[in-house]
Amino acid sequence: MLELGVLTLNWLQALLLPLTRITAFFLTAPVFSQSAATGRIRIVYAAALCLLIMPVLPTSISNPERPFGEPTLLLVLGEILIGVSMGLVLQFVTAAVVMAGEQISMAVGIGFAQSFDPTIGSTPVLSGFLNIFALLIFLTAGGHAVVISMIAESIQVLPPGEFHFDNMVKILEFSKVIFVGAALLAAPLLFTLIAVNLGVGALSRATPQLNVFAVGFAVNLLVGFGLLFLVMPALGERITELWQQAQLFLRAQFLARP
Repeated sequence: MLELGVLTLNWLQALLLPLTRITAFFLTAPVFSQSAATGRIRIVYAAALCLLIMPVLPTSISNPERPFGEPTLLLVLGEILIGVSMGLVLQFVTAAVVMAGEQISMAVGIGFAQSFDPTIGSTPVLSGFLNIFALLIFLTAGGHAVVISMIAESIQVLPPGEFHFDNMVKILEFSKVIFVGAALLAAPLLFTLIAVNLGVGALSRATPQLNVFAVGFAVNLLVGFGLLFLVMPALGERITELWQQAQLFLRAQFLARP
């Protein structure tokens, strides 16, 4: 009985580092970090995934109980950093979508319509709608299965202790996708609404009796929502490209074999 307990303890110790990386990823990645999934549920998901990938984990002939070496505090912190970094790369895409929704809401004139999302905070309703739209695209395209396979494969390609500071610099450089992606998503509507505002301004100069605020607000709402309805397919394609960029970046940084 004592030998069984020692074997179980060694087995759990061998899975400590992979479990730490997967749990950190589930705590930060979109979809998995939604408020509907509590911390216990995420840990159960991580443990189940760790058990499933256990047959393909690296082995050590010299020390089979510790295939990754001695699980020191530094290695545990490194695994947390890797998991959080992979999750943040995907969160950059959702941040770009939310920022684009904020810019569109301010241009249309519904920025005051706020909603509270536990994962994002207080954001305009349009940002929440686009965020849900982006997550649905992510799930429909099978992105959740792709990133789960990537986090499992990263344990083989990038074992504990192999993450360097250069990787963090590249991740910070990739964060520019938040601003570039938001600009590309919001640009068609913003430029159109600027043209509409210029037209309303010219109309108010021609007819001073016209209440420019009342007319301009109504026109912005009609044009904004009408144009948003028309460009939704293009927005979906652009959001899909952002997800693909994030996945390619993860593959290049965490799955590139030396």
